[in-house]
Amino acid sequence: MNFVFHVTVSLTALIVMFSIGFSAGSNYCKDNWVLFFHAPSGNGEEVLKAWKTRHNNCDIVSGICPCFISNGCLPPRVRFETFKSSTKVLRSPYIDYWDCLKISKVKLELSIQGKMVGFVEFDGRDSSSFNWFHKDRILNSSWTDMHKSQTYNVFSIDQIERNFFINKNYNGCPNDSGWLVVKDGNLTNPCDWEKQTSYPQFLYGQHGQVTKWNDMEYGKADVLNIYVQMGY
Repeated sequence: MNFVFHVTVSLTALIVMFSIGFSAGSNYCKDNWVLFFHAPSGNGEEVLKAWKTRHNNCDIVSGICPCFISNGCLPPRVRFETFKSSTKVLRSPYIDYWDCLKISKVKLELSIQGKMVGFVEFDGRDSSSFNWFHKDRILNSSWTDMHKSQTYNVFSIDQIERNFFINKNYNGCPNDSGWLVVKDGNLTNPCDWEKQTSYPQFLYGQHGQVTKWNDMEYGKADVLNIYVQMGY
C-alpha cells in the first residue's frame, strides 16, 4: 500500500504539522502511543542501520513525503493489518524530525506472536533520536531490576553488533549478564551465547530480571517496536 503525506513547517514554533490530522500538541499525540519503528527478527536487515537511515524521498522543504511500505517506510496511522504480513523493517519519517515533535515518552517493546514479553519506557523530553535510550531516562520497565540506580556497564543503541544493548557486566563470555540486546550480526570473535543462525535477533532476559547470557535461558522475541507519545 502506498501513502503520501504532506508536511508544513512553522519555523517560529518549531512544530511539525502533518496532514494526517494531528500536531505535536494534539490529543492524539499526547494521549496515545504512536508507532515509529517496527522490526521483525530473522529478515537479514540491520536494525540499527534502519533506525539511522533517513528517508531520502521525504522532503520537508517541499512538503511532500511519499511513504511506501515496500521501501521500508512506515506510513502514519497505518493499521497493523496493513503491514503484519511484511517482513521488512519499517521506519517512520517522523524520526527525522524528532527535535520538532515535543516527544514526551518513548517505549521500546518486544513481542512474540503479538504478545508483549518485555518493554522499557523512557522520558523523551528534550531528547534526540539517539539519547532517549539512556539509563537516566528510564521511567518504567517490565524488568523489575531495571531502573535508574541499577549498575550497567553498557546502555547504548550503537555498540558494534550488540545494539539497543542493556547489559549489567562483562566477566568473560561465560559470565556476561544483561537484559536486552539486538544482534544485527556476528562479531569477529562472538561469544557462544550470541551466535545465531539468522539476524537480526532480539534477545532478552526472561522472568522479568537480568539474565546470564551464557546460560542460554534468554528469550528471543520475534518483533521489536518503538513507540512515542507527543505533547508536553
